[in-house]
Amino acid sequence: MVVPFLYCVAGFVLLGVSGEALLRGAVTTANRINVPPLLIGLTVIAFGTSIPELTVSLNAARSGNPDIAVGNVVGSNIANILLVLGAMAVFRSFTVDTGTLNRDGRVMLGVSVLMVVMALNGVITQWMGMGLLAILAVFTLMLYRAARQESDVSEAAASVDNNLLEGSFFLALLMLLAGLAGVLWGSDLMVRGAVGMAQQVGISQAVIALSIVAIGTSLPELFISLFASLRGHASLAIGNIIGSNISNILLILGVVASLGPLNISAEIANRDVWIMLGVAILGLVLMRSARRMSRMEGLLSLLLYALYVGYLYLA
Repeated sequence: MVVPFLYCVAGFVLLGVSGEALLRGAVTTANRINVPPLLIGLTVIAFGTSIPELTVSLNAARSGNPDIAVGNVVGSNIANILLVLGAMAVFRSFTVDTGTLNRDGRVMLGVSVLMVVMALNGVITQWMGMGLLAILAVFTLMLYRAARQESDVSEAAASVDNNLLEGSFFLALLMLLAGLAGVLWGSDLMVRGAVGMAQQVGISQAVIALSIVAIGTSLPELFISLFASLRGHASLAIGNIIGSNISNILLILGVVASLGPLNISAEIANRDVWIMLGVAILGLVLMRSARRMSRMEGLLSLLLYALYVGYLYLA
C-alpha cells in the first residue's frame, strides 16, 4: 500500500509543478519567436493546461487501464468547475463576461451531452475519436476568426503576460523541455500508483481516477486560474476553465480513442458522466446569477466537491 501511495503523491506533485512549467515554458518560447498573442492564447494556453490529462490518459490506455483514461477526463471536468471555480470565488468573488458564457459555455454543455451519449454507447470508437478531433479543429478555427474580428485584444495579451517567464529564449526552451519530461514522468507514476492502490485497497480504478488522479491533473488549471483571478483577469480564468473542459473531451478522448477503441465502464456511464453534465449546468447557472460568483457560491461549490469525492469512496 505504501509504495503505490507514494507513487501517487510523487505523480501528483510532478504533474502540478511540471504542468505549469511546461505551459509557461511553451508560452514564453512562442512569445520569444514572435507568435501573435491571440494565436498563443487559442492554442498553446488553451491546450497546454490539458497536457497532464492527456499524458495520464494516454499512459493509462496504453497500459490497458481504460477506466483511468476516461475517469481522469470526467473527474477533471468535475474538479475544474466545483474545485477550481469554487476556489477562485472563495479567494475573491468575481464578475463574469456573459460573452464567454454564451459562446464557450454552450459548447461545453454540448460536448458534455456528447460525452453522455458516448458513455451510453459503452465505447468510444476510433471513428468517434477522429470525429471529436474534427469538432475541436472546427471550434478552434471559429474562435480564431471571431477573435480576429474583435478590436480589443487586451484579453489575449493578458493571457500571455500572465504566463510569461523572465529570461532568454533558451531558458524558456529549457523550462518547456523540463516541464514536458516532468509531466511524462509524473503521469507514469500517477497511473502506476493508481493501479496499485486500486488493486491493494479493493477500490475501483475509476474511483481513483475520478478523485486523486483528476485533482492531480487539474492542478495547472487551479494555479493558473487563481493567479489570473487575483490579478484581475477573472474572465480570462473562466475562459481557460471552460476551454479546458472542452479540450478534455474533444482533444484527450479524441486522441486516445483515435489510437484504439476506448471502453467506458458501466460505473462511469451510469453515474459520473451524468454528474459531470449536472456540474457543468450548475457552474453556468452560478456564474449567470447576477453575472458574478460570490464567496458563498464558491464555498457551496467546494462543499459539493467534497461530498462528491466522499460519496465515491463510501458508495
